[in-house]
Amino acid sequence: MPITLGGSSNSAGFAAFQLDSGQKLLEKSLARISSGKRILSSSDDPGNLAVSMKLQSAINMTGAVSTNVSNALSFSETQEGALDTAGTILTRMSELRTAYDSPTASDSDKAGYNTEFQELRGSLDDLLGEQFNQISLFSETESGGMTVYTSPTGSAGIGIDMGKLDLTGALNTFTTDTASAAATNGEALSGDSNTSGNASLGDFSSENITEAISGVASLRAESGAIASRLTFSQERLSSSKVELENAYSRIMDVDLAAEIVDYTKQNVQVYAASAMLIQANLNMNIVSDLLMATVRK
Repeated sequence: MPITLGGSSNSAGFAAFQLDSGQKLLEKSLARISSGKRILSSSDDPGNLAVSMKLQSAINMTGAVSTNVSNALSFSETQEGALDTAGTILTRMSELRTAYDSPTASDSDKAGYNTEFQELRGSLDDLLGEQFNQISLFSETESGGMTVYTSPTGSAGIGIDMGKLDLTGALNTFTTDTASAAATNGEALSGDSNTSGNASLGDFSSENITEAISGVASLRAESGAIASRLTFSQERLSSSKVELENAYSRIMDVDLAAEIVDYTKQNVQVYAASAMLIQANLNMNIVSDLLMATVRK
């Protein structure tokens, strides 16, 4: 078989081409392993990359909605805590009113009961001004309510109406003295009254306080129902976010086991191509040496 310079040159060129291709594949495989991503650029898989971008957007939006729902739940829980305190205060007021009616209670006893009663009214007034992140917990009008959207589509999706419960209305009651101005205009059990702020414990009947307790209980039931719905919405959003993340992972994340096998394969190919290139260059050197020896003769 004749030894030709052209054949050796073709072999060297082919080996160099294989080496270059193998090195590029090896570098890409190494990049996938180190980054954990299957798609490193749009040219790798344009279609799935577009899908993954949409999924990532959905994941981010779902996370933001979940945060909003979580904040709304915290608002509702704070509201519930204030109503629980209001119920406790009203229960104590009821106890004081019962003690006030005792035939054995002296005037000084009644004065003491009234003093505590007035302090409790002040505590109820404080609850009316409670806020969450500078937003009032309670409102006297429906316009004070707000809507929490539980879908990434915003106002086009599902929303939960969170009315700022009317605690003031629940605490407004009439005094027993129908001839008094307080009876005509109404007197609040809280200390912040638009009519008369001087009503004493004796001006309120046990029925008045019981009615207020019933009103607060209704508000607690409403607040609890809203909190329950928010909790279920948050759980649904968390589940949806996990599913979206799994879908994104199936598209973008690299299969490490398969990629390591591919990396090993490319590594062997690079070593083989390097050896072949060296051998091809060696053949060319042999031909060159023979030609030089012939010329010298």
